[in-house]
Amino acid sequence: MAECFLCSLGWILKYYLYACAACFGIFVLLTIFSKLGERGNKFKYYSKYGMIYFATQSFTTLFAPFSLLRAGNIDNCRIISTIVSRCSKILGITWELRNAQILRQAKGAIVLTNHQSSMDILGMMILWDILWKVVPIAKLELLFLFPFGPSAWLAGVQYINRKNRTSAMKVFDRCKRMMTQDGAKMYIYPEGTRYPERGMLPFKKGAFHTAIEAQVPIIPVVFSHMYFIQSKKHIFDDGHVIIDTLDPIPTVGLTKADLDQLIERTRNAMLA
Repeated sequence: MAECFLCSLGWILKYYLYACAACFGIFVLLTIFSKLGERGNKFKYYSKYGMIYFATQSFTTLFAPFSLLRAGNIDNCRIISTIVSRCSKILGITWELRNAQILRQAKGAIVLTNHQSSMDILGMMILWDILWKVVPIAKLELLFLFPFGPSAWLAGVQYINRKNRTSAMKVFDRCKRMMTQDGAKMYIYPEGTRYPERGMLPFKKGAFHTAIEAQVPIIPVVFSHMYFIQSKKHIFDDGHVIIDTLDPIPTVGLTKADLDQLIERTRNAMLA
């Protein structure tokens, strides 16, 4: 029995190492491809996106055996983000965080940011070490992206069904307890989808409902326009992003009657 177990363990370990080596090789190839070609070259453009997609999905998946040891613990995501965020240097993206002390000192809050492109995931990972305890929210469709979706769930990602309000509010209730009891911070894109142009789309109400119910502050965070990415021209240059942390917006004493006013106040502050 023991021999059979050790044999199975050895087989699993061997193929796990093969998978690590294969993922590393693919990542290196994508990195090389991202440096080739002229400005506006489609192959170069998609290689850069492919590199960050692959780094995020492959490392989250490879980390799954360790996530199993504490399934659903949001600290798993912090470890993953610390590694993947290093891709910024390879992509030539630098980040300038303003008013970091607001994020560092807050205990139990909802962080709202604008959502421009897939590169926002790198911005979130840059902030992770400062935010420390983060409850990441993702759309439910990503759960079925195998093997990344289940691996991300093990790492602590909370999936939300945007088409089912009852289900979505249950997820927000679970996050509310994590904020009030553990001092965690929810990280949400209130627009609900990407908007690459300047400005922002109208906000969804879920995060604001939760903020009022939990009586926790909202911390607006604004990423400057990613001028160096132009999808229609297939341009992905080196670039600099300013991350501006705005003053927290308190919700103590607010009720559902104040919901629309709270959304308007937050959105106007971020637009300004």
